[in-house]
Amino acid sequence: MKKILLGTTAIVAAGMIAAPSADAAEKLKISVGGYMEQWFGYTTAEDQSSSDYQGFANVSDTEIHFKGMTTLDNGISVGVNVQLEGNSNAGDQIDESYLIVKGNFGEINLGSENSALYKMNYGPSDYGIGINSGDQTAWVPNSIGASGGFFRSPFGSTNVEPNRTNDSEKLTYYTPRIEGFQLGVSYIPESGQDDNGTVDRTAEVSDGYAIAANFKRDFDGFNLGLSAGYGAFTDGPAANEDPSAYSFGATAGFGGFSIGGAYAASEGTVTGDEETGYTLGAAYASGPWGVSLNWFHGESDAINTGGVITNDGEHDSYTLNGKYALGPGVTAAATLGYTELSTANTASIGNADTDGTYFVVGMKVSF
Repeated sequence: MKKILLGTTAIVAAGMIAAPSADAAEKLKISVGGYMEQWFGYTTAEDQSSSDYQGFANVSDTEIHFKGMTTLDNGISVGVNVQLEGNSNAGDQIDESYLIVKGNFGEINLGSENSALYKMNYGPSDYGIGINSGDQTAWVPNSIGASGGFFRSPFGSTNVEPNRTNDSEKLTYYTPRIEGFQLGVSYIPESGQDDNGTVDRTAEVSDGYAIAANFKRDFDGFNLGLSAGYGAFTDGPAANEDPSAYSFGATAGFGGFSIGGAYAASEGTVTGDEETGYTLGAAYASGPWGVSLNWFHGESDAINTGGVITNDGEHDSYTLNGKYALGPGVTAAATLGYTELSTANTASIGNADTDGTYFVVGMKVSF
């Protein structure tokens, strides 16, 4: 896998070096864009021991994107993408940050970005807060201690990564789309993010890969999308050895109607831990407005260590969503949702079943 990817990069680099001088090409210039989402809502989430989650809340998500692309005299385009988090409570102020090289051969991404497994996955349209991305945890918290959580994990999303690696540094190649088909492959040296140090393959999950493919075509007004992908790490410590994940997705639409579904699974993130998840949705959009109905179900298999049960859980979220485009880049949206989490974890672990209904309104602004 490493030899193939490095060989591909070498071919592209050789083509750039052998090509005519790029003195006449325009120097890369950076443009600023991004988005802001502001949500306000009320939840009736059940109280848990000493915690009280019922009431109003304001939730936001903002990113500033710095992008640039220039085309060299040899026809190859080179660009950058750096994304600054407007809201960060996890110590990672920069989200994605990567280099782009593309041409007739396809596209190469190098740096901190999601893998082909994550980016090529299809799923149903969702016009509200996004229950296939874990947004419901802002209104009903994940109280049951399932190991994977909701993000990049089948317990809460079908957009998955092996070992939930997210934006670790990686090399990804995408082929040109031919007759609707496209293939992507990623090499992931290590699972950690924003790490320029030497990779210790004894202590770190390392040498991962992801392979994905999708298909999308429009057939006289009927559109179809299909996706599949698999990713795994091949080295790591005994307690976290060879974690893997895979996903499938399908969408179909005609006129303003669309339906979609996706399935994902992972194992090895924690010794003995396995997770599965699937989502279904239907939507209708006409002009500036649209509505969607979505469901997500996730499961995390229990681990029994000396009679102490951990990592056990089931999750269901249901949402009815609406949106209305107020103008270019400005959309009002609302979600009425219900989330339920249940567990068989040992009581001493401190986990608890919970459920909640929430109504959320908000505005999405892209720029």
